[in-house]
Amino acid sequence: MSTRGVSPALGSARVEAADDDPVATRRSGAPYTPRVLRRPLLCRLGCGAAILASGALAAVMLTSLVRSMIFPAAQAPFPAPRAGEAWSVVRYETQDGVRLAGAFFPAPSPGAPVLLYFHGNAEAAAHNLPLAGELNSRGLGVLLAEYRGYGGLRGSPSEEGLYADGEAALAELGRLGVPPSRVVLVGRSLGSGVAVELATRHGVAAVVLVSAYTSLVDMGRIVAGPLATLVVRDRFDSLSKVGRVAAPLVLLHGSRDDVVPAAMGRRLAAARPDARWVEVAGTGHNEFPGLAALVADEVESVLAGTRTEPSR
Repeated sequence: MSTRGVSPALGSARVEAADDDPVATRRSGAPYTPRVLRRPLLCRLGCGAAILASGALAAVMLTSLVRSMIFPAAQAPFPAPRAGEAWSVVRYETQDGVRLAGAFFPAPSPGAPVLLYFHGNAEAAAHNLPLAGELNSRGLGVLLAEYRGYGGLRGSPSEEGLYADGEAALAELGRLGVPPSRVVLVGRSLGSGVAVELATRHGVAAVVLVSAYTSLVDMGRIVAGPLATLVVRDRFDSLSKVGRVAAPLVLLHGSRDDVVPAAMGRRLAAARPDARWVEVAGTGHNEFPGLAALVADEVESVLAGTRTEPSR
């Protein structure tokens, strides 16, 4: 009996050998799982997760970079009006609690149209005070609307944020006694997307777009190609919306615009067959000589109904 028996110590030794020796494991009848396959699999999974994490981090960083390029946020605040100047700083608040400011030039005569002006991305509303003064001298009221995060204001700009800022500016005009039916929305460059969005929500008198783009994703494709759809989160897709704008529409664009190609403006105009397209020969993006006079002439004509046929 003693020659066939196995001591507990010997049995323990055999089990240990089975753990280390695949042949011993097979002899003992225990299932054999090669350890050598486990570590590379875990390694591959770990590397894959690391690659995904790195890719996600890169996408977040790139998206943040793109947003900072879309909203460079010039910080020039409105100065205090000097004695005799016919404008004032108005302060109001958005639905989400952001405090904003605008420069208001009252219309010289009762019932005259008031332009609600949305500026481009690399400027502050205060930079357009001379433009507003020229428009005001032409008999038009003007509200230069500022965005959150611009002009020394708090907040972080985004597509939805700028729409909320536009709504707040329009509501402020209402408090100042100017209903939407007297408001002409004017949007330049980045601001054109804000103007189009508001025009789909409210029955305004007219819309004037200066150097307008089809969408920010289309703008992004010029630089980033197909990656634009992934990294440009703020869409401002005016091309898909402009057909829903009921108000008369005028588009002004420089033929030598090196930021927003004139071809992009033409596409936007073509989406509204009754829109008036005005291409200004020799004019670029940042410099637009005679803009105040051109806007005033177009507003006067479109509201008087004297230009019913679009200009191509």
